[in-house]
Amino acid sequence: MNKKAEYKSAIRSRKLIRAAFADLIKEKDLGKITVTDIVKRADINRGTFYAHYQDVQAVSDQIGNEIIEKMLEFLGEFNSKCFFQNPKPILLKVSKWLEDDFEFYKTLINANGAEQFLEELKTIFVNYMEFDSAVPDSIKKTPTFRIRVNFFAGGILNIFQVWFNGDLEYSFDELSQEVSDIISCASEPFF
Repeated sequence: MNKKAEYKSAIRSRKLIRAAFADLIKEKDLGKITVTDIVKRADINRGTFYAHYQDVQAVSDQIGNEIIEKMLEFLGEFNSKCFFQNPKPILLKVSKWLEDDFEFYKTLINANGAEQFLEELKTIFVNYMEFDSAVPDSIKKTPTFRIRVNFFAGGILNIFQVWFNGDLEYSFDELSQEVSDIISCASEPFF
């Protein structure tokens, strides 16, 4: 088999494994998904699975790491300046990305066992907001700043979870605008 065909086969196998994993976390807790479950759902053999992943946790970790890397990439594209005055550009960028594979991300965000992953995302948002260079260092050192930063980061993640659950009838653009307005308004008197 030539390298190009082998590469396409590997990509196809990983996609099948990821899709099977995403389907299974709709039905089971992460800790109860087995390699057997995945290979049956993906209609592949165990050797194919083990050629790409060590175990089920490795599938979960890789997906989580890819999402975190993408978030860091997005945040890196935006200067850590003036997030609080205009968070909309970054929120729109994240929203568009989530929209591209809506069902997959909806499943991951709402899966039992996603709490640790969501906490990692919250930490990334907190760190990003803490480095907003438009915020004076004297403000950054206050407990009020820490409370707001954690509140905003947790709120952003929570509102996306609520939206993915179908409890809000907003488009991604409308959701981004609303969250942006809330952050900007709540930040004005402080910053």
